[in-house]
Amino acid sequence: MDILIVTLFVSLLLGLAGLFLFVLRLRAGDFEHADRLSLLPLDNDEPVDSPDRQPTRAPSDSGS
Repeated sequence: MDILIVTLFVSLLLGLAGLFLFVLRLRAGDFEHADRLSLLPLDNDEPVDSPDRQPTRAPSDSGS
């Protein structure tokens, strides 16, 4: 019967330690990073204009 009390005490300590670490990480803001990363693919891309590239034309068939 003594082992049951020890097992309950150890499991209670482990549960409280896990809860403490979870609250500690929650207050540090570690879980907000995932929300920002999940919305990143929906962000609009900025158009990239390169001044040294000229628009290319399709080759014309003027030889016939």
